[in-house]
Amino acid sequence: MSDLLFYAPILTISFFVFLYSFWKNLKDDYIPSQIFSTAFFTIFLFALGLSLGSYFKIYPFWLSVLGLVIGYTIGTARKGIKFYDTFDSVVISSMTSAVFSIPLLIIFPNAGAVIFYTILLFSILVFFLIKKHYKGFIWYRSGRRGFAGLFTFGTFFLLRSIISLIDPGLTIDATIYDVFISGLISFVSLLNIFVLARR
Repeated sequence: MSDLLFYAPILTISFFVFLYSFWKNLKDDYIPSQIFSTAFFTIFLFALGLSLGSYFKIYPFWLSVLGLVIGYTIGTARKGIKFYDTFDSVVISSMTSAVFSIPLLIIFPNAGAVIFYTILLFSILVFFLIKKHYKGFIWYRSGRRGFAGLFTFGTFFLLRSIISLIDPGLTIDATIYDVFISGLISFVSLLNIFVLARR
């Protein structure tokens, strides 16, 4: 009961932070029904993945990430939202809302959690730096949105892959293939930037 009382405010705050951030980033391009429907698909499948992973103790981090990506993909497809053009929004909204779960360090005060939040905060900083300057990159002639989100997503998993390589014990929910899975996600994310550059 005490754990529930501790988790509930954190999850509630994170939920509304995600909704607000997602809406704020997209309100000039899409109507509220498109924005919030996509957000709820994303949040629902993220929460489902996290719940199943936590209950069955089978890599809640990976199931929650998978749920988030699938939920976002379904939401954008159903509501006519462009996947890449709004990828920046889902990445920064997810990471920003995750920051509000830092109080969980009180319950889980371990090196892995500290490193996770350090990488998270660094990735958010990278996002805003890239978001501000990416249109000035000569080789990125298309100027399409999605660059900052893909670069940040790729950076996050690249750092996770490096930490897993150095010491898997310092990575949350590390699998024996974590170095390769995180590395592959990073590679695909960064590769997609070059795909966008050519469009």
